[in-house]
Amino acid sequence: MESQKGKANRGDINVSRALGVIIPLCLLGTMLGGLVIYIANDMYAFVKPDMDVTVTVSAPISDKDLSLLLQESGVIENPLVFRMYIRSKDKTQELTKLSGEIKLNSNMSYREILLEIF
Repeated sequence: MESQKGKANRGDINVSRALGVIIPLCLLGTMLGGLVIYIANDMYAFVKPDMDVTVTVSAPISDKDLSLLLQESGVIENPLVFRMYIRSKDKTQELTKLSGEIKLNSNMSYREILLEIF
């Protein structure tokens, strides 16, 4: 028969193993949650500053160049996500015809930006 001390040591090992799994999972969940909130705020303009911006575009422009231009002007924060959004809406071909001045606001959602551009 095992002694009480042997059983207690196994219980300590199981708790430390459980904490060794739970703590990293909680940290990973927190980081992923923060990333989702960051991206959602940029896409849907939940909490963004209110600033009018005029962007000058000359044709042809790629989705990458437009995304970087909008980031530099302060309209969006994440050009990669905006590029993915443009592609998901099948607007990349229409960018080749885009030129002129576009009046935007930094608190616009991605949807509103595309509606204003096209």
